[in-house]
Amino acid sequence: MISGVDIQIEVKNLHKSFGDFKVHKGIDLLIPKGAITVILGPSGTGKSVLLKQIMGLIMPDKGEILVDGVDITKLDKKELVAVRKKFGMLFQNAALFDSMNVYENVAFPLREHTKLKEKEIRDIVIEKLRVVGLKDVEYKMPSELSGGMRKRVGLARAIALEPDIILYDEPTTGLDPIMKDVVDNLIYNTQKKLNITSVVISHDIDSTIKIADYVAMIYDGKTVINGTIEDLRTTDNPYVQQFLSGSMDGPIKIF
Repeated sequence: MISGVDIQIEVKNLHKSFGDFKVHKGIDLLIPKGAITVILGPSGTGKSVLLKQIMGLIMPDKGEILVDGVDITKLDKKELVAVRKKFGMLFQNAALFDSMNVYENVAFPLREHTKLKEKEIRDIVIEKLRVVGLKDVEYKMPSELSGGMRKRVGLARAIALEPDIILYDEPTTGLDPIMKDVVDNLIYNTQKKLNITSVVISHDIDSTIKIADYVAMIYDGKTVINGTIEDLRTTDNPYVQQFLSGSMDGPIKIF
């Protein structure tokens, strides 16, 4: 259960279909302010679709999405653009522009969305790279970076506009155990340094236990659990227990 904390994002009775396929069938979700919430679920359960709706990139068929108390499903395009400035996002592959060096990648949102002078932009770029633990890499190209460094640059770009909320779309997928640990530490340390709200889409149990303050799990279009990390550890919910154990036996269908 989640109580006694400020809620920054609240999802109520969310429904979303693509054609005849029902992705979400009434998701309810609370995301506390200034903490790390991990959203778990088997592959194909619509976790990334949920993130896109929270950002207002796609609209639900039914339900409410409240960001700081404002239902974004009722906003017009101009109002949605303003809300999206609250968000930064780190995509699964960092999504850097291959034709731009590190400096240009991190500076990109500052040039697109502000009227800052170049010296101000440079100061911000260097500072954000420092926050994610990078130094003297401004003129390297993405192709010269390791997978972990690319993630760091992607995060520096995501925090360049100082958003209130950072969304991570399966940030550890495809990484070896050492790099996975690096990215986990990056998410944890960034949240603590900046005191922002972090939402992480994942199916990695070890990473979740390491970094999460709060956890939600979705399955078959609905919310299975939404509480503290301790709630996850102690629940007797059969869906959660099967997911945590990795067993083939249980209510989760194996396709």
